[in-house]
Amino acid sequence: VLFDAKLSEDILDFDETSDTLWRNHTYHGYSPSGQVDAQLVYAHYGRPQDFEALEHFNVSVKDKVVLVRYGKCFRGLKVMNAQKKGAAAVLIYSDPIDDGNAVGPT
Repeated sequence: VLFDAKLSEDILDFDETSDTLWRNHTYHGYSPSGQVDAQLVYAHYGRPQDFEALEHFNVSVKDKVVLVRYGKCFRGLKVMNAQKKGAAAVLIYSDPIDDGNAVGPT
């Protein structure tokens, strides 16, 4: 195993919001649980045009884990788009630049 996700965030002493009952909802409703051992492919936001771009460069997501950024389209569509291309699993992550938590000029 190269990576084993904890599926929960660390509790931080300096952040009172990090220790709450609601912090660890790390699932996508109606998705099955599972364990996958496969190559990882980044597919930007997981939109149809993102998968088309991968195909243009002869990158297949078939039987692979697809990593996509949260945003631009509904997360269920990201999973559906990857599934249509034969992906084994999908990981959706929040990029701080999209969440408004980016560091500005210093």
